[in-house]
Amino acid sequence: MSELQREFRDALGSFATGVTIATTVATHGAPVGVTASSFNSVSLDPPLVLWSLAKNSQSREAFSNSGHFAVHVLAASQRELSDRFARSGADKFEGVEWLRGKLGSPVFPEFAARFECRTRHEYEGGDHIILVGEVVEFEAREVAPLLFLAGRYARHQPDSDTTAESEDILNEALSLERALETVVEGRLGEAELAETRRLMQRIIELARGASS
Repeated sequence: MSELQREFRDALGSFATGVTIATTVATHGAPVGVTASSFNSVSLDPPLVLWSLAKNSQSREAFSNSGHFAVHVLAASQRELSDRFARSGADKFEGVEWLRGKLGSPVFPEFAARFECRTRHEYEGGDHIILVGEVVEFEAREVAPLLFLAGRYARHQPDSDTTAESEDILNEALSLERALETVVEGRLGEAELAETRRLMQRIIELARGASS
C-alpha cells in the first residue's frame, strides 16, 4: 500500500459507520459470511441497499453466484461476532446460531437490523465489487448499534434527553433506598433486610449503567 493510499484510507476512516455481516450460501450449500462496513441505502421504492466486497475475497464467488444475501447491522454487544467474520480461512459459523432466511441466506437471531435481499445488480468498483440488493424482508430492533470510526470500534453515545432521564432514574433509586431503609430498619429480620438492600443495589447499578 502506497503512502497516498494509506492517507486516503485514513481520511475515509473519519466517517463513522455501522458494522454489518453479510451472508449467503456457496454453490454446495455451505454458509458464507463476511464483516463489512460499506453497507448503505440506495432507494425506498423499490427498496434497495448496497455493500461492497473485495475482489480478492474468498467469499466473492459465493456472493456473485447465489443470487441473494442477507445483511445484519450488528448490535453493540456483537463485537466478538464482528471480529470472527472479519477473519479468513476459518469456519466462521462453527458454534454460531443461525437459520436459513426467506431466500436461503443464513440469518442470525441477534441484530440491530436485518435485511434479506435478492441480488439485483453487481458493479465493478476498482478493487471491490458493489452488490445492490432488493430487500424482500427486514426487521429492526431498539438496541444500540456497533460503530466503527478511524480504524477501531466506537461507542454509541445516547442523546442528552436519554442521559437526563437515566440520571433522574438513578436519583430516584437512591432516594427510594434511603426511604426504605428508614421504614424497614428494625421491622424486618436480618435476612429480609439484606435481601431488600440487595435488590435496591441492583436497581441502582442498572440505573448507573443506563446513565453512563
